[in-house]
Amino acid sequence: MIYEKSSINKELFCAIGEHSVDAYFIYKIKDHKFTYLNQAFEQIWELSLAEVWQSPELLIAQVHIEDKEHVKDCYEECLEEFKPKKYEFRICVADGTEKHIRISIYPLKWEDEIIIAGIAEDNTAIKHNKIHIEQINARKNTTLEILSHDLKEPLGMMKMAASAIENEVKETGSDYMLKLLRFIQDMCERNILFIRSLINYEFLKSAEIEIKKERAELVSEIRDVLQFYKRSRLSDVKNFEFSSSVDKLYLNIDSMKFLQVINNLISNSIKFTADGGYIKIHIEDHHTKVLVTVSDNGIGIPDHLKPHLFDKLHQALRPGLKGEESGGLGMGIIKAIVELHRGKIWFESEENAGTKFFIELPK
Repeated sequence: MIYEKSSINKELFCAIGEHSVDAYFIYKIKDHKFTYLNQAFEQIWELSLAEVWQSPELLIAQVHIEDKEHVKDCYEECLEEFKPKKYEFRICVADGTEKHIRISIYPLKWEDEIIIAGIAEDNTAIKHNKIHIEQINARKNTTLEILSHDLKEPLGMMKMAASAIENEVKETGSDYMLKLLRFIQDMCERNILFIRSLINYEFLKSAEIEIKKERAELVSEIRDVLQFYKRSRLSDVKNFEFSSSVDKLYLNIDSMKFLQVINNLISNSIKFTADGGYIKIHIEDHHTKVLVTVSDNGIGIPDHLKPHLFDKLHQALRPGLKGEESGGLGMGIIKAIVELHRGKIWFESEENAGTKFFIELPK
């Protein structure tokens, strides 16, 4: 949609800008110059308006080095599609402080020329808070998964020990001791079921089928998740490895939900991989696409379960090597979340030789 002169009141736009804490601007494409900047622009970029009037390229110099290509692509996309757009990027001001900028831009046709009117806001505090909340959620989900594995084994052993003692006590005929042992067995069983139901509930809540994608750095986020497993007691019995073809990789994703997908795949690998086995995550940058691989050398997936793995069918479920229960909706939700990111997921598996899950996402 091209906005004609009649559809914008420049004077009103500037009047609003003079009273706004956000940066308002009008940029003339042909002359590569601003025709309007409000005072808030100076406060956000920490450059004097005189400097920006004289040298607009100073703004590009302030863009974070990792976001320069992103900003260039955004600018070209806006002009090519000629539609209002919203983008986020980072700038580094004179003292080295990093700021997150959220910008709304409107390409317009004005007096036979193309201009861009826009509003930019300092989104740093909101972005930092959101990142912090997402990190807490990711760590919470990871911690819950680790606890489920750490606690299930001792509780299961307690239950087995109580069962063995019960057989001996039966010979003495002590009803009181039998009641105590049955109480221990019951409490172990209840807590095992509670832990698994808690994990399933958290996964279902965090995986509700509605996503909000924002630009995120995928490599560090997945590495952080795996670090939690490496620092847990699980690292005593499993080997966790992470690798990536690039140091940093920015994608538009719903971080919390996508990391829960990774968490769930890791948890499944733990269930079906014997002690001493490995669980690996690898990220590969293919320019237009990204491939995330979660692999293990576990017992693999039997051929008769493969066709139904992403279904919500009970017959596609099976217990882990240590009796861990599977939550029936896990793989179906994983597939749905990946597809909402316009990606796809598939797997390769051979019995007694391990499993690889592949997640392909568009850049």
